[in-house]
Order: sequence, then C-alpha cells, then structure tokens
Amino acid sequence: MQDLEIMQSLRLTPDTLVGKTEPPFIIAEIGINHNGNLELAKKMIKIAKEIGIDAVKFQVKDVEEAHPKELLDMPYEGPNSFGKTYREHKLALEFSQDQLRQIYIYARELEITCFSTPCNVSAVARLEELDNPFYKIASFFVNWDELIKEICKTKKPIIMSTGCSTIEEIDHAVEIIREHKNPFCLMHAVSSYPTEDKDLNLNVIQSLQERYNCPVGYSGHEKGVGLTAASIALGACVIERHFTLDRTMKGPDHASSVEPTGLKLIVERAKRMHDALGSSEINVYDCELANRKKFRGY
Repeated sequence: MQDLEIMQSLRLTPDTLVGKTEPPFIIAEIGINHNGNLELAKKMIKIAKEIGIDAVKFQVKDVEEAHPKELLDMPYEGPNSFGKTYREHKLALEFSQDQLRQIYIYARELEITCFSTPCNVSAVARLEELDNPFYKIASFFVNWDELIKEICKTKKPIIMSTGCSTIEEIDHAVEIIREHKNPFCLMHAVSSYPTEDKDLNLNVIQSLQERYNCPVGYSGHEKGVGLTAASIALGACVIERHFTLDRTMKGPDHASSVEPTGLKLIVERAKRMHDALGSSEINVYDCELANRKKFRGY
C-alpha cells in the first residue's frame, strides 16, 4: 500500500506535491489567449494569482518548424484572424524569447508557478533556457515520439493530456516516459470545444488511475464550471481550464474559455469538494461525539 501511495503522488516542484490526499492543483491555461500582447499576459497572470490559481500555462512554438510551408502560406482571414495568411496569424500570437523571459520572471515575482506546453521539438530548448519547472504534453502530441523523448531528456515532471487518443497510443507514450524515468501525471481530456456533458466521460479518470497507477487530473473544455469541480470526487488531483478575461474577445480560444468569475468558482468549489471527500475510514467522527453522547448516553 505504501508503494501504491507513492506512485499516486507527484512532486511538480520542490514545494508542490499533487495527489489524491493533497489539495487540488489548479492550472489556468492562458495558452494563446494573450493575443500576442505582453501586458495582457501579465494582467492575466496577476488576476489568476489573486483568484487563487496555483499555476498558469502558456503554449510555445517555432511557427516555421511546427507547420508545413504550404499551410503557412494559405490565406487566413476571418473574425478571429490576426493576419492575412496563416503564418502572419500564428506569428502574431507567439512571444519572442525575451517576452517569454519577462513572463516567467513576472510570474516568479508574484509567486505563482508558470510553465508551458512546447508545440515542437525546438521549443523544449527555449523553455529550458527559462528554467521551465515541468512540462505539459498536449493531447494532440501524445503520438509524437520525438517531442515526448525530447521533453523526457530534461528529466523534469510531465503532465500529459489524453484527448483524441486510443488506449494503445497512451500506453506507448507512457512507456516512453517510464523508460526515461520521468515522474508524470495523466489528464483526462476530451478534445471537443466546447464538450457536451454527455461526452465528458468523467469515469475515465478512474480508468486511467487503475491502468497506469499514477496521479490523474482533468482538463475540461465543457460549458460552466460545476462538472470540473465534480471531477475531484472521481480522483482528479490536477484541474486545468482555459482562461480568458473576456469570452467575446477576438481569438480562436476565447469562446471556449472561462472568465475570472468562473475561474474563481472553480477554485472555491474544487477546494470545497476536496475537503468534503475527507477520509474513507468508517468511524465516529469528532463532530458527532456530542450528539452521540446526548442521544445514546455514551
């Protein structure tokens, strides 16, 4: 039992342990909702800190490496476009290395954890320059062996989402991570934006725990916040939701993100759910002793 408990907890940083017995670790996925604006990114980090979020996450990529030239050259005009071509659009939503450095420094000053998803292989080296504390593997990269191995070389903890993935694909990715001996956590996710309630399949959280004997979290894309907090009752120890200051803002991800009011509700409900789960031991609890004596006389 002791070995099982050890495998079902994960130390993300020297000060952060996640697992069933720990308070839920809550991530605000800023992603590209900063719209390429450094000051907006800092404002979002500050608000996340004030709300009580444990970590903020960004996405980092080399646009030319991550996408085929033919795709980047294509026209890309629409209500959520930031350029006339797909290249211009993608470049407008990326930060320079200096801007990323400013973001990480700012987060450290506010004492909130900042980390990122590398969206191509070379992004790992960029994040290592920033002393990225741990890594997130996005659902769409579960089958990208080269990227997973590059992340594993850092020897840092890994959080991996499992959306769009078969059990065989998850098995393979976990095998790579375990071969490199990186501590890891899996995140149940459904890659549909927004996800309908009937498609959430929250019971998969327990299936992942049983199959991989590791900490499991939940990365939600559904409307509302109640079901995100409910995932904790099924064992989710890490919670992630996309974060925006305004769901009506221009950009591809804002509409399926949570605004500050909703994010605050997630923090409050998640912690309340964790407290309510309490112990699995059947016993007379301290809060019952007075009534037990009153009605039973002992």
